Amino acid sequence: MATLTLDSLAARLDELEHQNIWLKRTLGALLAILGIAAAAGASLQDRVKEIKTERLVLMDRVGSPRAELSVDLDGKAALSFFDKDQKPRLSLSTRPVGTPTIALDDQMGRTRATLAVDAFGPPSLSLTDPDGRPRLEARVLPAGMPELNILARDGVVRCASGMKADGRTFLEMRDPAGVTRSVFGLSQDHLPILEFHDSQDRAKLVLNMKADDTPKLVLLNKSRNGGFAFGLTPGGEPGILLADGSGRQRVGLGIRADGAPSLVLTDSKGKPRLEVAVEPSGTARLTALDAEGKPQAQWPSH
Repeated sequence: MATLTLDSLAARLDELEHQNIWLKRTLGALLAILGIAAAAGASLQDRVKEIKTERLVLMDRVGSPRAELSVDLDGKAALSFFDKDQKPRLSLSTRPVGTPTIALDDQMGRTRATLAVDAFGPPSLSLTDPDGRPRLEARVLPAGMPELNILARDGVVRCASGMKADGRTFLEMRDPAGVTRSVFGLSQDHLPILEFHDSQDRAKLVLNMKADDTPKLVLLNKSRNGGFAFGLTPGGEPGILLADGSGRQRVGLGIRADGAPSLVLTDSKGKPRLEVAVEPSGTARLTALDAEGKPQAQWPSH
């Protein structure tokens, strides 16, 4: 039994030694392979520092394109994002002349909003209707003034607002032909003013606030001179003025500060020459004036 046991033990040791040699060889081969792979990976990482291609597409798990980076035949470089139905929804692009653009599309693939900067620098924002027609445009002009336009379906600007170089704001209302028919804004003195224009874009009625905080209404003739004016004095007395074709006052009708109604007729130079009034005492009086405004004759004389 002892001899059998020793022989069996020796055979077992030989078998373990053989397996150990095989294991060492296997582990050595694996380490060699890993070393080669690591060296190859490091070498590949050192070499792949850029990728040159005309089109790069990112796919989702089901193989549908969800993003694309490409340059088209016109030289426009764009990064586009797609929804699950492969319709473009967002794109960032720039043209060779240097005009970057961001476009947002609806579920039908139609561009509804565009944010861009043109070749000279001014930015703009355009919003469109379901048919892709621009309906609202906002931009900053090259000189720095902001402007907002509302367009009809035919592309004609019907409402415009913005700011002038001196900081005055305005709002324009236009007819179907794009002609300005009314303007609300500030005068050169930065006082509120409202204008109504004819079909030739000529102001015909002006309502404004004066520097003394009194309102004034003026009707203009074809030469844009005031022909009729109505307003109030700082004391609240009303007055009406009639002018000739050159805009020179010829007739004045109003209430004086003492409460007396008065009618004044002027000469061609706008100087008062005749006045008809009802005095506070109730006396009606007619006064003829010279070129200096001094009374020359009066009826009744007392």
